[in-house]
Amino acid sequence: MGNTLLTSQKIACGHTDRAHLQQNLLCDRLSQPTAEMVDALLFLQEHTDELVLFGKSLLRPEPGSRPSVELVASCCCTLFEYHSARREGEEGQGVLAAFAGVLEQPQQFLQDLMSMRAQALPKEKITQVEFLLQEVDIQAATLGSDEVLEKVAAFVKAAVDCAKIYCEIREAAHLGQIDRHQAAKLLDSPESDQRRMISAMHTGRPDGSPPAGHKEP
Repeated sequence: MGNTLLTSQKIACGHTDRAHLQQNLLCDRLSQPTAEMVDALLFLQEHTDELVLFGKSLLRPEPGSRPSVELVASCCCTLFEYHSARREGEEGQGVLAAFAGVLEQPQQFLQDLMSMRAQALPKEKITQVEFLLQEVDIQAATLGSDEVLEKVAAFVKAAVDCAKIYCEIREAAHLGQIDRHQAAKLLDSPESDQRRMISAMHTGRPDGSPPAGHKEP
């Protein structure tokens, strides 16, 4: 009886250890793409004038095609559900017109980036954006010398990477491979990972909360 109980406890502990390990591995994998989102976002926050200029350039006639620009614009329009207001003279411009309109108000675009919760992205949208990203080379050599475009593309790619990991977390919790309560904390968090990381950078605390004894002005 004692041996049976001991064996059962070892099996249970082994299952718990494996679940805990898998959960930690999945969470660790989130850190790199989240950091990449933050890096891109911080750059764009410091270059709002360039964002506006980039938006204006989208509708100017350019010699030859601009497939990378159109693909990145398509990614953003799909991700954030931007639609063209169809202003006069812009009919037929599609996603470029929609994205150009958004970039006229760069702070709103940056807020969309900051607030986007990767865990809330539906699989269908992830698949659509991932398909578009397959055609985009994030390297500046392909995107040209426009660092704004490169950073927007980098943010989108990292967001999709995070979203795919969250899909794995959701599936693992459903199968009982990781603790469902802990998974729910990640999946149901009302705050985006990139906002939390930026807050932590500003406060020096992992959860972004102010230091002990800190008083708001």
